[in-house]
Amino acid sequence: MVKAQIETLKSDPLVLSSYVRLIIKYALDYVSRNFGVNGTAETLDELEELLLKIAEEHPAEEAVAYGIYKSESMLTGAVGAIARRFGKEAPKKLVHTLGVMETLKDSQSLYDCLSRYKACLVEIGFLKEQDITLEDSAGEVYVRLHGHCTYVNVCTQLHQEGVYNVFGSVPCGRLLAFAGIAEAALRKFYDVKLTKYDPPNCEGKIFEVS
Repeated sequence: MVKAQIETLKSDPLVLSSYVRLIIKYALDYVSRNFGVNGTAETLDELEELLLKIAEEHPAEEAVAYGIYKSESMLTGAVGAIARRFGKEAPKKLVHTLGVMETLKDSQSLYDCLSRYKACLVEIGFLKEQDITLEDSAGEVYVRLHGHCTYVNVCTQLHQEGVYNVFGSVPCGRLLAFAGIAEAALRKFYDVKLTKYDPPNCEGKIFEVS
């Protein structure tokens, strides 16, 4: 996942050098505070190298996500377009690498696509069946999150630090990931809305936008 995250940042034309410096700074701070690892990095390549070294013992992908959310908030006053795009694009790169898109490319609907993606994640052991509940509702998909959440520590720390989007909530990385996968498979645009914040038992919905 770390490789997909860094590749996404490198390919984003809006991620300028000033933003990269802040991402690295806050990612290193997160690693130090949460994992007890004190490292140095001046570039995204060096950050990737450090995180890959600790990835077997720590959820290193959390550090990149935290760095992105925190940095955009510091630069613009709120978490916005860059973090949202990152939340969608990094999972797209990951599923292409894993070959999962073959399973999703002939999906008949948003619900069908997300159900297939969830089944893939369960099969490879990334999550348990009960961790995510999907409900189809007139073309939208309501999502109930439970159990293990990849970004729960990032989410709760950002909440404690008052890092929000313009709507006053922490953007949900899990919902954005599902929306990104749907965009890649169905070639449509999707957005997300968090309707209940109670990590790791949050709720939200994914819906098509024109």
